[in-house]
Amino acid sequence: MVSVSGNTDITKLASRILIFLILVFVLLYVLTWTNTLKCKSLPGWCSVYYAIRGKPKVLIAVGDYGLGDPELLRRLMSNPRSLGVRPDIRDIDMLKPGNLKEYDLVIVERARKMSSEKVRMFVEYANQGGNLIWTGDSGAEAFDNNEFLYRDELGDSKQPHTIINPWARKHEDTAILLNELLSLEYVCNYKDIRGDVSHETLIGNLVPLNLENPFVYGISPSLAFYITPETDFAVVRTIEKGTSTAVMVLDVGSNITYGGKKYGKTLPFIVTNAKGNVIGLKIGENVAYYAMPPEYFMHESLPKERRYPTIVEKMFIGMLYG
Repeated sequence: MVSVSGNTDITKLASRILIFLILVFVLLYVLTWTNTLKCKSLPGWCSVYYAIRGKPKVLIAVGDYGLGDPELLRRLMSNPRSLGVRPDIRDIDMLKPGNLKEYDLVIVERARKMSSEKVRMFVEYANQGGNLIWTGDSGAEAFDNNEFLYRDELGDSKQPHTIINPWARKHEDTAILLNELLSLEYVCNYKDIRGDVSHETLIGNLVPLNLENPFVYGISPSLAFYITPETDFAVVRTIEKGTSTAVMVLDVGSNITYGGKKYGKTLPFIVTNAKGNVIGLKIGENVAYYAMPPEYFMHESLPKERRYPTIVEKMFIGMLYG
């Protein structure tokens, strides 16, 4: 009888341990799926997580014009010596909210003109936990000025009837605050200030602010930054929010002025954002902004010694693996 009782106790203990491990596994999966936990936080968990979900699916959502070269980005990401991931390229007009949910990562580029309905689609995708990378001047133009959100439309009629920012929109009487999602406001493209360039031109130095950040891990603490006649980048202004992180800045060496306003000599270049901030912990960091589409760092118009292939790799790894 003593032996039977002992075996029963061991069986109960084993069952409880198994249930506990299953609950822990489910919790880890949900936390990773919602971007609350990056899979790299636990050794070996990325392999387990993506073995269950399958290889990460990536979408490059594009419009008619704007900064970006989606075909080049796809070639770079598809390279088996690099990421070995082949993204889908889809026109934004073809996409519905359900299409975005099929992907682990959505990259928006070459989409300067965008309706508020489509801006809302991407904002809601990110707010629901999707991984979103916004680049360059995407969404800087609307099809109609009535799609922009005006200052006097936020409940204070004494405010002037002026556009808040191209990234502050409205759709069906709902405010769509892409600017707050990115913690940034679009100002202009760099060439709107300095004009076109005729050859590769040194603009300044790219400075990662935390070399341990996965988006810039292993990158030089200062990179000479060039543009060419075929490339450009967006000048943006930071909106101070508790959940945003400046990952990399561009030091241009002199004050940038546009439209009579000064924007300083240091510009945001890579900024990430989280869905929440609890006792100092960033919860669900799933949004990133790149002032220049990352594939431009490998553009054929740049000499080989000016190209930085790791920028694209770090974008993918930082967003999905952390």
